[in-house]
Amino acid sequence: MKFLFLLLSSTLSLAQTYQLINQELPEASYRGLAFINTHTFLVSGTHNTIGKTTDGGKTFQWLNPTVVENRDFRDIEALDPSHYIAMSIDSPAYILETRDAGRTWTKSFENHEKGMFLDAIAQSEDDSKLVMVLGDPIEKSRPFVVVNQFKKKNPNWETVTTLFHQPLQLKTPKEAFFAASGSNLYFDKKQVLLISGGGKSHLYHYTEKQTKSYDLPKGDGEFAGMNGMSYNPTLNIGYLVGGDFTKMDDSKGNFLKFQINDSKVELIPTLKHPTGYKTAAAIIDHKKVVVCGYSGVEYSADGGNTWNLLTLDSYNNCKVSPNKKTVILVGNKGKIGRIDL
Repeated sequence: MKFLFLLLSSTLSLAQTYQLINQELPEASYRGLAFINTHTFLVSGTHNTIGKTTDGGKTFQWLNPTVVENRDFRDIEALDPSHYIAMSIDSPAYILETRDAGRTWTKSFENHEKGMFLDAIAQSEDDSKLVMVLGDPIEKSRPFVVVNQFKKKNPNWETVTTLFHQPLQLKTPKEAFFAASGSNLYFDKKQVLLISGGGKSHLYHYTEKQTKSYDLPKGDGEFAGMNGMSYNPTLNIGYLVGGDFTKMDDSKGNFLKFQINDSKVELIPTLKHPTGYKTAAAIIDHKKVVVCGYSGVEYSADGGNTWNLLTLDSYNNCKVSPNKKTVILVGNKGKIGRIDL
């Protein structure tokens, strides 16, 4: 009995625990999330809402910009502890910038083109402050991509039509990107990864050597496909998540694992998929991953082969803290949650 008690105690102490930690603004819907350090992170969402916490999400300072009105900031990045950029999605689309930790904001990018819709921001993992923003095609089958080198004296956004000298082109005209969690774009010095959905779903991999596209599984209809991606280059582990946001409980085409070897992506099936529509993934280590979406939050300790449901609460985005001890989640109705690992 004593051995059984100790075993149960040990097992319970290693369990992942979820809690809702903040719902101060229930009228806001959050999709943007960026860590500055273990206890300090940014959230962004509807109604011009941008918030910063320094105590792990218990309290927030609201940094809502006044240079634009009633925008949906679906992605946000912290370039350093006081330098942030926030992306609002549809026309007129804006990228706002602050260099004083949110006290003042300026319009860094503005576009009023019909059909303009921005989906994701990504920044380089080194200290170059190179930033890339992905948007839906304006010209037929060509993703809209702008880049900015913020370390330059007078940085400007540059529209690009190639990546690593390879033409930007989607395989089918009905493909686009989902601004579900700002995570369908990844880049580093060696490569760029994009994931699409809609008529077809593809993973596009740009390198100096070539552009490769990979067919991805998806459900039926124009709202299906991959929505989010997480890739850890140190571990060489990546996950794709998605589904159909009109079919919350449908798990068809909602999860895939991948690695990159010799400039080629290897898509790896897993034994079991998480349940229903998913929008983001947070990699903890080479085996552990958390996924979230409308259908709840799930955890895998074996690289996605089995899943443990942590909560049925809906969340749009999730990221692991720098110390790998917590995962923060943001969602609709002002929900901010935490998983203790």
